[in-house]
Amino acid sequence: MNKFRLDDYKIEPENKVAKRVIFNDGQTIAFILNIAEGEQLPPHTHYESTVMLQILKGKAEVIIDGNSVLAAIGDLIQIDGQEEMRVNNIGQETLELYVTIAPTPSDEKYTVDANL
Repeated sequence: MNKFRLDDYKIEPENKVAKRVIFNDGQTIAFILNIAEGEQLPPHTHYESTVMLQILKGKAEVIIDGNSVLAAIGDLIQIDGQEEMRVNNIGQETLELYVTIAPTPSDEKYTVDANL
């Protein structure tokens, strides 16, 4: 068993987006995405993986294959493999997302902390 404090992974991004990995066992990865006010997570896919996004703080526009969905605190969005996703912070504060991806992507850029 492990216990994690999500607050330990919530930060103000120095640039546009800060990702902090909470857990990665090679099968599932969990992390917090911190997206600065007015910024976005660029379009991308996760190929063979399923992505779950939960809004912890702020308001988001999640664009999946060109379809826009508005999301706020408590909303949970599932994105499947080949679907292209983009997340826009449309709120007046840092957008905080709790993200899980399974299976863990093989591309290392998805499995490490990042500042974009």
